[in-house]
Amino acid sequence: MTSSVALCTYNGEAYIAEQLDSILSQTLPVSEIIICDDSSTDGTLKILSHYAEQYPEIIKVNQNTENLGYVRNFEKALSLCTGDIVLLCDQDDRWYNNKTEVITGIFEKHPDMNAVCHNTKLFGESLDSRKDLTYWDIEHFNPEHFKNSQEIVKRLLYQGNVFPGMGMAVRNIFLKQHLPLKRLNETIIHDYELLLLASDTNSVWIENSVLGEYRIHPKQNIGFNTFTKFSAEDEKPLSREDLFIAFKRFPFVKKAVSGLNLNADLTLDYIHYCHKKYRDYLEKLSFPDRFITQIKMKYYFHIFDFLK
Repeated sequence: MTSSVALCTYNGEAYIAEQLDSILSQTLPVSEIIICDDSSTDGTLKILSHYAEQYPEIIKVNQNTENLGYVRNFEKALSLCTGDIVLLCDQDDRWYNNKTEVITGIFEKHPDMNAVCHNTKLFGESLDSRKDLTYWDIEHFNPEHFKNSQEIVKRLLYQGNVFPGMGMAVRNIFLKQHLPLKRLNETIIHDYELLLLASDTNSVWIENSVLGEYRIHPKQNIGFNTFTKFSAEDEKPLSREDLFIAFKRFPFVKKAVSGLNLNADLTLDYIHYCHKKYRDYLEKLSFPDRFITQIKMKYYFHIFDFLK
């Protein structure tokens, strides 16, 4: 199988060479690296040009005449990929040298899979004291707790994405079927949208192996504020704030199901999901507090109005 890397850059001179070196060091070489630079103003393009001169048959650099933004730039890069599988790639991370070999093997052995997601190790100056911390540790995600893709799509839709784009690859035929992206809102970005679509059709493979490193630094688009404040303690008990967040998420879930043509039962199941969280929250209260809380929730906070 041929493989394409969809790599987006923007003012990434500090780390882009390290990322490209890790891609070019794969035990199973990639077929092409499609780079879309979003009008960088630093030395990124100079570095990219140097690599393109060294590897003219592999590296193809596209410079945007105007800044498209993170999601639209990725959509452009994805659309230009010609390989059988497409590996999403950020400018500031690092791949382990067996990544393409492992992922390609999975796609070859499982033709019904449209997306493969793997775990990633976190690294960066602020995380040096926690060398074994992974992305899934942050999300308290254990793939063994999910028996099928419908359980995965519920986890992704109801609680948020747990698979960063840099740890994801998609089959190109599947990808092209869903371009251009719907871009329903600022939360459901390119990787999240594709994952929801693939998991809804039972075609996501979760690979437990750590196949790369996700860099934590202050200038990254997503992750720094969350990951640097992470505590490895067990998940905290459900709070009233958590309960309201779940109920208020219903319009988001409903719009995602409708806009992406996901299984319609996901909307009704989310209502049941919220009711269960509500019952779990009440069960932890004493009887007097439970009685008062039920009245407040229903008649003062009108919490169930969020599910209409």
